[in-house]
Amino acid sequence: MKKKNFILFMLIFLVFTGCSKLSLTPVASPPTGVHHQGKFVWHDLLTDDVTAAKDFYGNLFGWSFKEQGNYTVVLNNNQAIGGIVNVQPKDSKEHAARWLASLSVPDVDQAAAFVIKSGGVIHEGPVDMKNRGRGVLISDPQGAQVVLLHSLGGDPDDTEPAIGSWLWVELWSKTPEASVTFYEELGGYDAVKSENGYWFLWLDKWRAGVRPVPFDSMDVRWTPTIRVTDTKLIAQRAQKLGGRVLVQPRELSIGGSVALIEDPNGGLIIVQRWSKQPLAAGE
Repeated sequence: MKKKNFILFMLIFLVFTGCSKLSLTPVASPPTGVHHQGKFVWHDLLTDDVTAAKDFYGNLFGWSFKEQGNYTVVLNNNQAIGGIVNVQPKDSKEHAARWLASLSVPDVDQAAAFVIKSGGVIHEGPVDMKNRGRGVLISDPQGAQVVLLHSLGGDPDDTEPAIGSWLWVELWSKTPEASVTFYEELGGYDAVKSENGYWFLWLDKWRAGVRPVPFDSMDVRWTPTIRVTDTKLIAQRAQKLGGRVLVQPRELSIGGSVALIEDPNGGLIIVQRWSKQPLAAGE
């Protein structure tokens, strides 16, 4: 394992087990009492510079923030959508910020057993996390890290994503078809492959996508997508704020446009202009 990946795993362990005495927040506030299998319900940014992250994302998307002990809650239009965690690696040159997604599952222990059976890795858990729910931190059989979560109080409402909120999540895999097979069973998805080789994961609606890793220098990962009204404007703003545009805004065959942005500390996000999501697979 590369040194930077080893450090990243250590940081995630500290966050997930609560060794850093984090005051986590529920993923749905107020509680909904409803769970949505296959929905990505939360995202935490691990970074060694929380102040810089707040400045970048606050100015980029209009997010606001609430300090909750050692945990920073991310709010979009006063609605909690994620968190920021301060982590300090021994060698900051070897660490890049990373968004860590949480995927809703009906039974965490059963999901963890399936991960092991399928050749994945359990890094921590299953464990009950105060205010958050029961979760397990895994690497899937291809190496992508994700938290499998059954939240306390239910998941966020399954409504159309607001501007500045999570649209869906994209898995970058070196073996996309193997990844699709794994998540079809884990998440209960139906998978649809487009003509250009992009996979859509469906469960009631479009939940996620799977594509080959876009750059040889990158490892496999889940990368979140944020809904915006103008990808060109966001890309220009990101550069002015000290970020980088790794993929310039481009139009999509399904409508809208998309760009890939790296924040000043190395965290990766996709921004997408989107107007209407298909209602069912194949529409």
